[in-house]
Amino acid sequence: MPTSNTPSLPTFLGLPDAGESADLAIVCAPYDLTSTYGKGADTGPHALLTASRSVETWEEETGFDLESMRYSVRWPEDSAGFRQLAPEAMVQAMQSLHEQVLDAGQIGLGLGGEHSITYGQFAALKERHPDLSVLQIDAHLDLRDSYEGSRHNHACIAARFLEDGADIVQVGTRSCSREEAELVERQGLTPYWARHITGRVAYHREILERLAGHPVFVTVDLDGFDPSVVPATGTPEPGGLTWFDVTRLLAMIGRHCNVVGADITELAPHDNSRTSEFLAARLASKMIAYFWAPGRPQS
Repeated sequence: MPTSNTPSLPTFLGLPDAGESADLAIVCAPYDLTSTYGKGADTGPHALLTASRSVETWEEETGFDLESMRYSVRWPEDSAGFRQLAPEAMVQAMQSLHEQVLDAGQIGLGLGGEHSITYGQFAALKERHPDLSVLQIDAHLDLRDSYEGSRHNHACIAARFLEDGADIVQVGTRSCSREEAELVERQGLTPYWARHITGRVAYHREILERLAGHPVFVTVDLDGFDPSVVPATGTPEPGGLTWFDVTRLLAMIGRHCNVVGADITELAPHDNSRTSEFLAARLASKMIAYFWAPGRPQS
């Protein structure tokens, strides 16, 4: 499979690609077929990796040297063909790629691409961790059972988590359909709406009560951030989270939970979008330091 040793593909943080000897695999999913408003998320992984070359490898908050880990960047074998796959075939391809990462004993950090790409990584992890829980940072509930003819539309990812028996904690939500709101009420779900939590940390205790003791998968849809912070995303919902809302939550998760995989989705670069691209790259470095630096819980 292609890696970032290919000259036209950027490496993570500008560091040499470690190939099969990597500790952590950056798995890129250039996919944007089902997005329904702003397009361009298929170019998100390349833009994030390009921006990462300007991110300091010394992580100042944690004191972790990112150069102490080895990274590889993995892409689908045929990226052009991957972009055109039906959603069901796309998630199968991503699951296979993430299974290869896990079989190699590597940690996986997925890069999207629209949020539908997440299910492949989740499914690969769920096979190995039947009690897997999910922390989802997102502006949307994504609880539609099907949307525009597909159960693997980007609007359905959380419905698939629930269907597979995972406990999900949703943070930063501020948009949903009537049917999704009724499902939340019917199933007793407790999303953390952005209007209730922005600028606060007390709710972190409740999240820990639900996630501690379980392997955790963290999925970050960048539209969870306020669009003043991340404008380059497919559906920039107003009223979102700040940088410190997100990083303080993730730091707490890293201190107390066993994070076995994570992804960052919905970066949709456009003209003058360097702020969003750099934030996404910086977020990737933060997540690695929080979740997988020495002394953190390991998978």
